[in-house]
Amino acid sequence: MKKSNWNTDRIIGLSVMLISLLTLIIFIYQTNIMRAQSRLSVTPLLSFNQAESISDSTYRVKCSIKNKGLGPAIVESVTIIYKGERIGLRFTDFFDTHFGKFTQYANLESETHLSKGTTLSAGEEVNFFTISVSKSVLQEFSDYAGFDDNDPPFDIEVVYSSIYEEEWEVTLKGEGPEEL
Repeated sequence: MKKSNWNTDRIIGLSVMLISLLTLIIFIYQTNIMRAQSRLSVTPLLSFNQAESISDSTYRVKCSIKNKGLGPAIVESVTIIYKGERIGLRFTDFFDTHFGKFTQYANLESETHLSKGTTLSAGEEVNFFTISVSKSVLQEFSDYAGFDDNDPPFDIEVVYSSIYEEEWEVTLKGEGPEEL
């Protein structure tokens, strides 16, 4: 009969190695969970807001974008899409170029141009444009420009990233951000 070479020191040594290996596996798993949590804690979420208001004599349409996420959104590009064409103009230039009679019907009260590298902090909202139209020419303006029930005839596409360089795209007429 063969004598077993398993003594107490060998059993303790193998037990310590097994415990160390299990500890390493658990440590790696926890590190991955913490990394994922860290990324989620700084994820931006841009969302378009459109609002209309009517006073005694004026109809206003406001289009803005808000960061509803937890982290900063770094703007990569802002593009206006009109009749299948991708346009990188400011809204003032876009309305002047594509709607020559725009100023006969409406006023562009305010405009903000987001350029590459602009950062929107968590909770920050930026107004893209506010258009005001006299109620007396509202129907003519809607017919001319193609605004239907607070819905402009163009789309706006914003590509943005997180501090971890993950990129998303959100459009004015889309359902929500899509990861790129």
